[in-house]
Amino acid sequence: MTTTTRVLLIGAGWAADSLAAYLKEQHQDWQLHPCRGREEQGSGDLLLWLLTEVLPAATLRHELQLWQQQRGASPLLLVLPSGHSYRREWLLQLPVDGLLDQPSAADIDQALAVLADGGRVVQLQESEQASAAVASASVTKGLGQWLFSSGARQIDQERLALETELSNPGVRGLRRLLIQGRLRELRMARELLGVIWDQPQQSVSSPAAADPVAIIHQPQQRLEIVLANRQGLSVLEAVEGRLARAIGAVESIDGHGALMALEALNPQRRRQLFEALLAEFRLLSERLRQQCGEAGPEQAMQLWQAQQPLLRQRAMQQLVGAYTQMPRDGALVPMAETLLAGIDLNAEDPELADLLPSLMALIQGRPLLIDGHLLAADEPPALLHLQQLMSNWVVRNAELISRELLNSCSSWPELRRSMLMPELLSTRQLDRQRNRINSLDRWQNLVERPMAIYESRRLLYDIGNGQLEQSVVHELRDAELRQLSWWQQAITLVLETRDALAPQVELLINRLGSLTVLLLTRVLGRAIGLIGRGVLQGLGRGLQNAGTEPERL
Repeated sequence: MTTTTRVLLIGAGWAADSLAAYLKEQHQDWQLHPCRGREEQGSGDLLLWLLTEVLPAATLRHELQLWQQQRGASPLLLVLPSGHSYRREWLLQLPVDGLLDQPSAADIDQALAVLADGGRVVQLQESEQASAAVASASVTKGLGQWLFSSGARQIDQERLALETELSNPGVRGLRRLLIQGRLRELRMARELLGVIWDQPQQSVSSPAAADPVAIIHQPQQRLEIVLANRQGLSVLEAVEGRLARAIGAVESIDGHGALMALEALNPQRRRQLFEALLAEFRLLSERLRQQCGEAGPEQAMQLWQAQQPLLRQRAMQQLVGAYTQMPRDGALVPMAETLLAGIDLNAEDPELADLLPSLMALIQGRPLLIDGHLLAADEPPALLHLQQLMSNWVVRNAELISRELLNSCSSWPELRRSMLMPELLSTRQLDRQRNRINSLDRWQNLVERPMAIYESRRLLYDIGNGQLEQSVVHELRDAELRQLSWWQQAITLVLETRDALAPQVELLINRLGSLTVLLLTRVLGRAIGLIGRGVLQGLGRGLQNAGTEPERL
């Protein structure tokens, strides 16, 4: 940092005065110029806007745009006050170089140093307002959502009661088998209910969570992004570092029933597999940078596709150890060599999102195309999007490797204790897990995948906040739709038929409802009124006759 750094401090009140005193004490060579607004003339190498009161979102964006026009190329650091209700997605799109949420004076000092060196800083606290917004968004429902949530809530209540009973060690024999069968029926009934009412399926841990809420990328934990500079390779290194820290903090994996092979690995092996895949990804990205930095997309695609099976093999070798030996059939054999000789890692996950275009954009210094918008690589939405794609790549490749490991464990009993969870040590439980995975594969391939392609959605897995998170993104998948088999196309035809008949069925129900109202109010109601009037008239005449009739002695 130069000796003539000028900092324009925008703000008023005791907070701005105390911050100015702190910065002068820490940096005696800085020149701080207080400023209360754009009306006052002032310029600086760095602009620090200490927002003392919560402004409306439109007003804040307009003021930032005016400051952007006035300041030119000077970096702007925006400090948010406590108690604001700005959405995180909206904040990440603001035209600022630094964004701090309720920071300390030391955090502001460090952020200014990063911005002075050409970097970027984003620090956002845990957002409670976003959670409230998601909860309130589920209140407004259509008829299909209401019917689905009502039925799903009843199913989840019964499932919770049965799972509680099943956790009791005293429940054995036929009773346990009946409960497990009933749980499978309820699980299938919930999936069928979601297919009928066109609602996304997601795992719920309590009956109150049965309301269908769209799964989108809404991080609620503390978000911190620090970029030393804004080059694409620096952004890639920052994303790899963030993902490495997230993998190190992973404690549990809940794939909502879709990652059963990965869930079967013990936590230590699972983390080692994630780390091995991330290390191989770093090597592959470095090779792409060296060989395809100036090449066309065809050469990069060829290298990327050719390296995927080899990458998984090397990750498997790192997982078990290149020189580790284990008993098998009474003899010590090398684990890596034996496993690689008996497995096939050439298969690809058809639901894996394409990571290569975004990766090549970073390597070649081009902007990223995200949701139809071109964003610079150092923009926070672009960085988070790239991290999400990389997390999804790591998780799905780990699932492919885990399935091959699971198959190898069925014929190599000594391998189970080293790789799998304790409950899968028995041959019966392991075979049941493999059968579940095969059944899930058939269901996903024949039903779920055609529906996802037809609806232009893709499921992504994101490693963050110490756990595995799911998100659904929408992307164009017309090319995949044309490549579906006849059965898969029949599934899409059923969906199209349902969508075509839905307006007619709704119109028919409305007409039947109107006819029912007409019959009840005009015909049946009038008839009941006439009958009541006749009864009242008869009672009145009877009372009159009773009053005029002479008394008999």
